[in-house]
Amino acid sequence: MSVTTESKKKTSTEKKVYDPEEIKVRRVNFSFSKSNPRFYYKNNPFSTHFINALHIVFPTGERFFVNSVLKHQKKITDEKLKKQVRNFCGQEGIHSSMHERFWNILKENGYVIKGYENHIDNLLHKIIAKIEIEGTRINNIDLTATVCLEHFTALFGHAIFMHVDTNKGTVPEDIAELFQWHAAEEIEHKNVAFDVFQKVDDAEYTKRVLLMPIVTALLYFYLSVGTGMLMYQDRKYLDFKKLPKQFMEFTTGLLNDLHSDLYKDYFNFFKRDFHPSFLNDYNLAEDFFKDKSYA
Repeated sequence: MSVTTESKKKTSTEKKVYDPEEIKVRRVNFSFSKSNPRFYYKNNPFSTHFINALHIVFPTGERFFVNSVLKHQKKITDEKLKKQVRNFCGQEGIHSSMHERFWNILKENGYVIKGYENHIDNLLHKIIAKIEIEGTRINNIDLTATVCLEHFTALFGHAIFMHVDTNKGTVPEDIAELFQWHAAEEIEHKNVAFDVFQKVDDAEYTKRVLLMPIVTALLYFYLSVGTGMLMYQDRKYLDFKKLPKQFMEFTTGLLNDLHSDLYKDYFNFFKRDFHPSFLNDYNLAEDFFKDKSYA
């Protein structure tokens, strides 16, 4: 299902704090066709492998988000936020399992992803999650990183719906629906980690503005490494004469779609009074789910 132009016009950037009535854990069950083209995004290897890198990064990233939020569950006294945390964790767990399911397609196509995935996992769970100096404000670094990355996933989710009509038919339906469902739930629960952070850390502003540039650099570094790794493994399938043109199409196409409209919203994160709900785009998620039969 696509989001209509009318729905897009309703999207607002006004500073209106929206409190989702319910974050729903949907028991989806995606399956992926083995007959999809190797370069399934517009026959472009750069774009396809950037998406594949996201498929690989998401599962361990989602588990990292869940762990960083759950560490503070006992400190949360607000019953509504407690419920939202539970459902946030439920949604993220299913995101992880659905993207992990796509790994089977990658492996059947001959890609070796274990080393890359392990490296991401070690960075998040064995390094960032362990950064803490007792008796100082050097703590909650994992939750800070989660808040930063959840800002990205919410903005990427917004961008997916902004371009869903123009990209219709350019990606196999099974992969497109996976990303639209994931995008809608990222929009739906984008407040949760931030709200927990504000409850448990009185230095949240300083930490998030200092860490966000580092998180941004690491995110794009590892997505670039993943894209390059998969491109290298595909070297026998590449037409090297076409690569410069395909790279330009990637940067002006997929990358531009993900970023062109969102620079302002990215930098809003650095404002002291920032809240994820200031980008009031919940209607995009609502419109996507209203005709879906997900349990």
